[in-house]
Amino acid sequence: MNISTKPCGPSTVIPTRHIKPLWKNSYNLLLSGKTNDFRRRTAVCFCVLIPLSVSCRRERVQLFQEKRIMMDTFVSITIYAEKEPENWHQHVAEAFNRVHEIEEMATSYSDSSAVGRVNSAAGEHAVEVPPDVIAIIRQAIDIGRASDGAFDISILPVLRLWHFKSPTPSVPDSQVVAAKRRLVDFREVRIDSDRVYLPRAGMGLDLGGIAKGYAVDCAAQVLSAHGYRDFLVEAGGDLRAVAGELTKGLRKIWIRHPRQRERYFAYIEMDDGAVATSGDYERYFELGGKRYHHIIDPGTGYPSRPVVSVTIFASTTALADAYSTAVFVLGPQRGFELLQRHPEIAGLIIYQDEATDGLKWRVSKNIEDKLHIMEDQN
Repeated sequence: MNISTKPCGPSTVIPTRHIKPLWKNSYNLLLSGKTNDFRRRTAVCFCVLIPLSVSCRRERVQLFQEKRIMMDTFVSITIYAEKEPENWHQHVAEAFNRVHEIEEMATSYSDSSAVGRVNSAAGEHAVEVPPDVIAIIRQAIDIGRASDGAFDISILPVLRLWHFKSPTPSVPDSQVVAAKRRLVDFREVRIDSDRVYLPRAGMGLDLGGIAKGYAVDCAAQVLSAHGYRDFLVEAGGDLRAVAGELTKGLRKIWIRHPRQRERYFAYIEMDDGAVATSGDYERYFELGGKRYHHIIDPGTGYPSRPVVSVTIFASTTALADAYSTAVFVLGPQRGFELLQRHPEIAGLIIYQDEATDGLKWRVSKNIEDKLHIMEDQN
């Protein structure tokens, strides 16, 4: 995918596409890798999860959609209905406002955000934070434990060493990486009611691997509260889908090939649920013939290998978001074992065969009869 960035405020509105009658015999979504760093307020311009067509048991379905640049990516909300819903612009604006609220409190880029204040006070004192931040951190710690530390929100000291957006990126010094890695341990994060404390100076939280999924869930809750039953909320590769009578049984999600951007690797039919993909092809640089990507293994301080893409299906986007990172870091064997231990999630793991340099994949058993792998993937 082509990625470009430019300075942009969090509520910039992309030209709206809405009220489009769609006629064909399925509706398809392209799922590519997510970007989970919203520390810089930039627009990542690429196509991901785009509804292409809808056909339904009814003669005519209309698409009502708005997009905005938030959380360092495109956030889109799509409603399907037979006629224009009353006050839908207002309801969609409320959903975007929830995303903006999560972004403002959860970003680690701003020292004035809730997470920024926690990081600034590391080793000194606890900081009171909003309930949403407490909920995100608690869930992140649970997933950290479930993944034996493969997902670790205290990774910020190491992440700051890797400058993937720099015009001249480089591999950080190994001794510096080792020193910063000693500051990484989610088990040390202290929560007391509405306060969060990092016990050692230099520690820092980065919620980019879960907060975007949480924000998508919050937006979906706003739409459901207003009575919508057929809609999609998508943010940079994190998707929450809800299907009612109008669209049930008609949705296909296409997973992009991690090495051939014009091809698809697989697709699955999905009505209700959440999905997220982590890939090594969204933010990376190459030196000496080696790819260095943004998914850092907390255990080493370096990009995780040999997985190249993980897609997770779950009941909430926050779960899918975080587990896609955890499984990616764990690798094809341990990641697959994690999926098997947690039947509430399902996944596709695509990894590099070190012997042949081709791609191999593993699919969790609870979706292996539903996920359709396209032919000739190497």
